[in-house]
Amino acid sequence: MASTMAGILGWPYFYWHLKSRGRGESFLPRLGLKLPDTPPPPGFPRLWIHGVSVGEIQAAVPLVRELKALLPDAALIITTGTETGQQVARKHFEPLGAWVGYFPLDIPWAVRRYLNYLRPQVFIGLESEIWPNFLSQAHQAGVRLALVNARLSDRSLRRFLKYSRYLMDIFNLFDVIAAGSPPDYARWQQLGIMPSRLHLTGNLKYDCLLESKDDSRLRDFRRLLTREPSGPVFLAASTHPGEEEAVLDTYQELLAPYPALELVLAPRHPERAPDLARLLARRGLAFHLWTRLKAGLETRRHPVVIIDTIGDLFTLYGAVDVAFIGGSLVPHGGQNVLEPAAWGLAPLYGPHLGNFLWAQAILEEVEAGIMVQDAASLAAAVRRLLDHPETRADLGRRARAALIPHQGAARRQAELIAALLESS
Repeated sequence: MASTMAGILGWPYFYWHLKSRGRGESFLPRLGLKLPDTPPPPGFPRLWIHGVSVGEIQAAVPLVRELKALLPDAALIITTGTETGQQVARKHFEPLGAWVGYFPLDIPWAVRRYLNYLRPQVFIGLESEIWPNFLSQAHQAGVRLALVNARLSDRSLRRFLKYSRYLMDIFNLFDVIAAGSPPDYARWQQLGIMPSRLHLTGNLKYDCLLESKDDSRLRDFRRLLTREPSGPVFLAASTHPGEEEAVLDTYQELLAPYPALELVLAPRHPERAPDLARLLARRGLAFHLWTRLKAGLETRRHPVVIIDTIGDLFTLYGAVDVAFIGGSLVPHGGQNVLEPAAWGLAPLYGPHLGNFLWAQAILEEVEAGIMVQDAASLAAAVRRLLDHPETRADLGRRARAALIPHQGAARRQAELIAALLESS
């Protein structure tokens, strides 16, 4: 009853939230009022894999590859909770024959309709996808439930422990919880998950990072980002409101010693590009939109580029000299600081990395991550890296090498799913 009332009362806010970001495609599907035109894929077993947005969907790529190797006849169902995640999922998984759609809101009629339509044998949620109504209905329908790359922050643990009397029945619906890091594993243990259901497998995001890269695409990106072939490029990636001002303060301070410095601004949400354009205009900084440069509609002549696309950020790390990772100067929880490390960059980040402490620990263990506090310390750190290219290269080599021992999570998690099917 509570989830039903929440759905009825909350849908106007959900609609407003989507339209305020210039979107709305997911509104009817997520409410369960419109199912996709494409029928569910044939095959057995039927595996439903869900990741809320871009990061989780990209992390699912090696897991899907391993599942296809172990279960070649499986029907793959991929869902996302966001429209940006949907674009990435279609790009990666539709060529593999997967059915790609939206995940229903956690309201009874939407959940029931999707379960009846897709008929999964196993549901695989990524990271922190815990929806009480969905899990309860899926369990009642005989669906085996797994949470992989399972993440649990200290804050969430405290909240869950406070209400454990009511929540443990939900958590214990999972047949498998595969923790992504030792700290996450310890927190799930503290929560009281049954030992037979809890596993430490490592994080899928490691497995994506060191795979072969498209050198021709990388060369194209570098050419588009530089006005002078040897000019340094500073990337501010996955930024959130309140961070771009500090980045621009840093950039304008560095123009004195580095007049040819290029700035690349990649907001976490590309639809914020008009906001960044207005901010740059107030600063008197001319810019290009990345979409226009990539399409050949403009020739590079301005010092700043705004990235207004999805799916290019990972390659962009390989085309720049210094990278700051956003979501970390403001209390948002950070973004994946290991992506630049895969390209041999020692990332800069702020103090708010609550969602990526596991990644921060990997880098700081080899002294290859650089924490900054504000615009002044960010400017000092960027200048230090630009002034000392040998140090920058050494830090980058250490950052990349730190990833190598952590490969293999996808295979371990896929084997848990296969074992779950064998025990059914």
